[in-house]
Amino acid sequence: MKENENVRIFLNRLRKNDGGFGGELDKKNSEKKAPTTKDLLKITRKLNEEFENDKKNIATDFDRTREEQKFKNYFNDLNVSIVFIPLEVYQDFAFWGGTIDGIIQFMYSVTKDETTSGVDFNYLDGFSPENEGNDEIINRIKLYYDIFYKYWRDNALQA
Repeated sequence: MKENENVRIFLNRLRKNDGGFGGELDKKNSEKKAPTTKDLLKITRKLNEEFENDKKNIATDFDRTREEQKFKNYFNDLNVSIVFIPLEVYQDFAFWGGTIDGIIQFMYSVTKDETTSGVDFNYLDGFSPENEGNDEIINRIKLYYDIFYKYWRDNALQA
C-alpha cells in the first residue's frame, strides 16, 4: 500500500473519531478543546493498533496446504514440478503463486476491484513458446485462477 493511502486512512479515522482529539465539544463556543499530549498518544496508539490489525495476513497453514493440494490436483495428469510462494490473504486482497518446471512463474492476485485482479506470468530462461506442453500448463493456470479468485473473493475479502 502506498504511503499516501496510509495517510488517507489515518485522516479518515481521525475524522470519524470525534476529530481524533478525544476532546469534547464546548457547547458555548462550538469548538473543540485543545488535546493534551496524553490524548494524542492514546489516539495514535489506537490508530496504529487498528492499522496493524487491518494488515495482518489471515491465511493459515491449512489454507496454504489446501490451496497447494487443489492446484497440484489440477495438474495431476501432467508431470510437472511446482514450487509455491506463501499464500498471503489480507482484508483487501489475496496474493499467491509459484514456479512450474523452473520456467513459468505465475502470480494470482484477488482484490475487491476486478480490474486489478488477475493472473500474471513471468517466463524464465528455457521457456519456449512453441512447446505445446507449455501452452497446456499456461491454460490450466488460467483456468485454475477462476477457482482461486471465486473462493478468496467470496470467503476472505471484506466488502
